[in-house]
Amino acid sequence: MFKRNSNIFLEITETLLLAALIFLGTRLLVQNFRVEGPSMLPSLGDAEFLVVNKLAYLGTDPGRGDVIVFRSPRSPDEDLVKRVVSLPGETVEVRNGQVFVNGQVLDETTYIQNQVARNTPAITVPADAYFVMGDNRRQSRDSRDIGAIPRASIVGRVWVVYWPLGKIGFLPDVEPAVIP
Repeated sequence: MFKRNSNIFLEITETLLLAALIFLGTRLLVQNFRVEGPSMLPSLGDAEFLVVNKLAYLGTDPGRGDVIVFRSPRSPDEDLVKRVVSLPGETVEVRNGQVFVNGQVLDETTYIQNQVARNTPAITVPADAYFVMGDNRRQSRDSRDIGAIPRASIVGRVWVVYWPLGKIGFLPDVEPAVIP
């Protein structure tokens, strides 16, 4: 009789340890986030829930068009979600509603909600940093306001939308072309 109870307690302990291990392992690989505000419309809407791949950039660098989550340089407790527009060492400028990278217009027709309402002077993105912008440019606080985002601030790449149910799915890969 005692042996049987001992086995049950052992099994319960093993199950709890396994569940804790799976939970911690999963938190190292992915993390869930909630979109707040309209800055990423139409790609991501207010109150949508996302799964972010925290290991996406383990062996590679973020690319132009990637939608990333990062810690705000001005408020480290705040996470933001934006699209990578310009890479380290590139010169980026916003002029007359268009984004120019190294003097070439960026074709963003597949994901832009509102054209840019203001010009931004040309800047060179520092090494190991990225220039990010929201898809709804008129309602986005992004690199135009907070500067280039250090690579160390990037939490991961948006992978899946899981709420609301009607929008469940992987976020499509989009690589905006530089128009020569």
